[in-house]
Amino acid sequence: MGTVSPDELVRLWRQEELPVEMAVGHILQHLVHLERTLDAQRQLLQASLEQQRQFLTSMQAALASLESPSPASARKKRRS
Repeated sequence: MGTVSPDELVRLWRQEELPVEMAVGHILQHLVHLERTLDAQRQLLQASLEQQRQFLTSMQAALASLESPSPASARKKRRS
């Protein structure tokens, strides 16, 4: 069974050209499609957020290493 667009479903329903069983079937198909699309988008968002989290963590580590002088450079400064 192919799906009918939601607008077409409403039109057919208002004109009483769509039996209840067919309407429910089409609505269910649309619901399943929306749920799958939403799940895929959620997974993409989670992956993107994880990449950003990893990037920020690495940037924080890089900044921390720049801010705290290494023991060798601290000894050089004392000798000067």
